[in-house]
Amino acid sequence: MRLGREQAASLLDLVRGHKVAVLGDLMLDEYLFGEVSRISPEAPVPILRVERELAVLGGAANVAANLKAIGAEPLLVGTLQQDAAGARLTALLAAQDIGPDWLVLDPTRPTIIKTRVIGQRQQMIRIDREDPGGCPPEAQEGLCASLARTLEDASALIISDYAKGAVSQPVMDCVRALCAARGIPWIVDPKPSQMALYQGATCVTPNTKELSELAGRPAKGDADMAEAGRSLIAGLGLQGLLVTRSEKGMALFAADEHHREPWLIPTEAREVFDVSGAGDTVIAVFSAALSTGVDWRDAAMLANAAAGIVVGKMGTATATPAEILRHYQDQEAL
Repeated sequence: MRLGREQAASLLDLVRGHKVAVLGDLMLDEYLFGEVSRISPEAPVPILRVERELAVLGGAANVAANLKAIGAEPLLVGTLQQDAAGARLTALLAAQDIGPDWLVLDPTRPTIIKTRVIGQRQQMIRIDREDPGGCPPEAQEGLCASLARTLEDASALIISDYAKGAVSQPVMDCVRALCAARGIPWIVDPKPSQMALYQGATCVTPNTKELSELAGRPAKGDADMAEAGRSLIAGLGLQGLLVTRSEKGMALFAADEHHREPWLIPTEAREVFDVSGAGDTVIAVFSAALSTGVDWRDAAMLANAAAGIVVGKMGTATATPAEILRHYQDQEAL
């Protein structure tokens, strides 16, 4: 079963303008592109001659960018510092018309920067600049206050957790209370080390490795993956589960299937250049579609198509409605 172009167009029309809150760790993703032609005389390492630099939204900010790209309205909640990286991140958000109204200043921790060095389209090294400490109580209180305001208008909440401090026990207690009071679904892109924080989530969107770690059992083959999925749903009290499986596509444990057998969705990717940020695309498109009340299967198929487009691009990227519909048009022409 696969969505047709008209079905995809209808879904994208429904998504347009829907407000979806995003809570998580904000990052500035930097890319240094260049050419490697020789080895350093100082050490046995390649020398990269930088030809181009690029800075884009990363982490939870990239989830917000993916929502904006498909026409939804992201309400972004996270922390940053008033440093150079924070100013660049804020400027990138403004360029995409993503409001800063619910961001919380945390003077105790620098804005996170991830720098990827790319030579001949191959990532050579990643440099992370961050403080692994958690948010101070003042920042946690600010995040809860921002959540209370955004969830007055949002029809879904995405938790984009990179275990960098924004997602903590006090903040997740606020999430549960606010979403329960308003009847809002909350969907998590998880970190296995933070598993206890996701109890009672509407849906979790791990990749195969994360599912294995979360469930504490193998998840590579279809049978093992299904067993691990059922175990995780029972353990966390989830309504459903969406597992991203790289070249195998996705597996959806839909809320109306009683979590017994996953629904397998083949991959939509034709070429894979870079998988960084693909999970952000999946959770953004899936959650935006769910926020409109559509069938979980339709939401997952739309997310699968969008992810297939994004992995064909270099770096953290997004998929637009025009690109998604062109993808379906190309599929129908085959």
